[in-house]
Amino acid sequence: MTAPIVRFGTLLLVWLVALFAITELVGWLFAWPAVFGGWRVGPIALYGPGQFLAWRGLLAPGHRWIVDGATLVSGACALALAVRAGLDLRGNRAHGFGAGRWATRTDVRRSGLLGGGRR
Repeated sequence: MTAPIVRFGTLLLVWLVALFAITELVGWLFAWPAVFGGWRVGPIALYGPGQFLAWRGLLAPGHRWIVDGATLVSGACALALAVRAGLDLRGNRAHGFGAGRWATRTDVRRSGLLGGGRR
């Protein structure tokens, strides 16, 4: 049961990192203004993941499309990770062929590669 929890936690962590990167990119596009808040580190500011959602009302109508675009990108990231989680939960139902799968014990015995007196 821990494997699905670890996978879900990993996907959630990846999404939060993507959200953090998107937030920092939006902050960078506006040159990290003080009105956006955040934690100041020298000339830049570090923001929490998704903090850009609160900035839409602070921007002029001509610049709100940047926050809307960032919202769409973060939603696309969440959708892609949800599809990945769904594929993980579905499992591998298809039997692989060739180099795309590992040999089972039966396959190794049938091949005769381990000797055993049969040829």
